[in-house]
Amino acid sequence: MKPRLSVIIPTRNHAPLLGECLSSLSGQRFRDFEVVVVDGHSTDDTVEVAKRHGARVVYEDYGTRAGACLVGAREARGEILVYTDDDCTFPPDWLERIEEAFRKDRELKVYGGDDRLPRTSSYFERTLYQLDLAKGPPKKPHLRLRGCNVAYRREALEEEGFDPSLTGIEETELHYRMAKRGMKMLFDPALFVYHRRRGGFRSLFRRMYSNGVARTQVVRLHRELTEPMDLLPPLTLSLTLAVLLLFPLFPFLLPLWLGAALLYFFGKSLYVAGRARGFGYLPLLLPVLVVRELSFGMGVVRGLLGRGPERRRKTE
Repeated sequence: MKPRLSVIIPTRNHAPLLGECLSSLSGQRFRDFEVVVVDGHSTDDTVEVAKRHGARVVYEDYGTRAGACLVGAREARGEILVYTDDDCTFPPDWLERIEEAFRKDRELKVYGGDDRLPRTSSYFERTLYQLDLAKGPPKKPHLRLRGCNVAYRREALEEEGFDPSLTGIEETELHYRMAKRGMKMLFDPALFVYHRRRGGFRSLFRRMYSNGVARTQVVRLHRELTEPMDLLPPLTLSLTLAVLLLFPLFPFLLPLWLGAALLYFFGKSLYVAGRARGFGYLPLLLPVLVVRELSFGMGVVRGLLGRGPERRRKTE
């Protein structure tokens, strides 16, 4: 008998985190579900951990999270496909809420919610969380639905599936196409998971750099999604190079440029702290914002210099 829900978890070399995630899933009140772990050929104990917790393990060869999501959709047996990350844990009513939402609204195609910070998070993780709190409520559901806490009717993913050539932000690109098709989508802040943030500057840099690369891929596919953040990095880089080249002739330009940058980041730190009511995180917010925006900008520039994404593949 097919399960009502399939929980799909893309992962690679995250055995300890995956163990916590699967242990948390075992406490769900709703029981008619399967767990499909999509492994990117891990070299640690990820597969053993998954099987120990009763999950079904399948493998992906695309090398992207989008590819793993695509494989998960093909291999899952449930009517509702629920996606989350291996660094998430869950309140006991998480799947219950998802099943109820789709049962009560037959027109609903995509349903997702918030990702909150675990209580045991470090000061660094809590500082990053201030950036999420400062965003406020979503303006459009398809732009706020996150891959760590989102569910689809099977037929919705059969009509519009994940693009495995994207190296990130694949859910935003998918949800944009679904919205254009007129599919009903709902963001519910009462539906939440506990989701870890990056634990240090190195991991933050790597994530934001990859997001920058992925962002250029998405914009190449959908020019209408272009935002100021896509134009600022190459513009800023060009201005910085111009300042450095002109420095021998106009030495006052460099301190002016550095002063303007410091003023910008300090002002943005105050804005984020004010919006999130987290002034206790100001000492770390400034360097976090510098690393975050610098790495994202570098990723955007790298994406502009690289090849665009391949043609989108079907899910079937």
